[in-house]
Amino acid sequence: MVFESDTNYSTFDIRGGVVNFQYNDEFRRENITDNGRYIMVANCAVNIPLALASIIGNALVLHAVWKTPSLRSPSLLLLCGLALSDLAVGAVVQPLFVADNFLRLYAQSQKLKDLFHSGYSTVGFSLCGVSLCTMAGISIDRFIAIQKPLRYASIVTLPRIKRILVAIWGICLFLASAQLWEERVLLVSIIFMICICLCISIICHVSIYKIVRRHQIEIQTQLQAVESNTANINMASLHKSAFNAFIVFIVLVICYCPYLVVYVVSVSVSSINHKILGRAIASTVVFINSALNPLLYCWRLRELRDVVLQTFYKIVY
Repeated sequence: MVFESDTNYSTFDIRGGVVNFQYNDEFRRENITDNGRYIMVANCAVNIPLALASIIGNALVLHAVWKTPSLRSPSLLLLCGLALSDLAVGAVVQPLFVADNFLRLYAQSQKLKDLFHSGYSTVGFSLCGVSLCTMAGISIDRFIAIQKPLRYASIVTLPRIKRILVAIWGICLFLASAQLWEERVLLVSIIFMICICLCISIICHVSIYKIVRRHQIEIQTQLQAVESNTANINMASLHKSAFNAFIVFIVLVICYCPYLVVYVVSVSVSSINHKILGRAIASTVVFINSALNPLLYCWRLRELRDVVLQTFYKIVY
């Protein structure tokens, strides 16, 4: 004789006077060990200061650009697009991540867990996709600035950048919504988007490096005339901006790589504990990128740093 509980998480098998308690497959899927629970709770605690740092830092960057007309260049507008996605990560994704982990640990309804996790995954994947695509856009922007410095102002304009950012958000939200109706479509979309964005960024930065090296050789062989000095100063500024974009790209790759590795490895891992814990910790590493980016902007861009510090001092003092 077999009795099933109302919550559908356990069965009592009574045979020959012996009562055997068994977990069904659905419960085993979320059966996390005590050590795993401690790790997940600690991981959630780490996300609280990270989320606050991301919200404050990116909000200051966006406020500085909004209040300072001289900072509203196409390249900084692209950085604002990245800062906006990072702000959304701290304000929306990380709270959802913490709630999703606590539901996994303590919620009784598996349907509630699955529904909430689908919503969290949709928002999380869409914003991560926005960050990757915007980073690819920044790489293309710096490549055009280095490759065609005289035509850059006519090619890269504020209206075009705004339309590109709107398109990036719309496409990423649409692709991430595949989580709600076909998970395989989501997986293919993620792999395709990551490969395309990384390939574009890598090709752009390698090309920038080659152009910069060629410029350096040309500069060393030029006569130090006044016109040459002016051109060299402008080119040095472009080289610096390209290097700044490269630093932001490298930090993004470093933060995203652990999640990609864990996601691929977890396909062949049978332990549910290892899958859940690995993806949770790797997600936190991804979130670190959103908190680090404002520091990178202020470190590498003096004009932005000055405005951000002024705003911060006004708020604090």
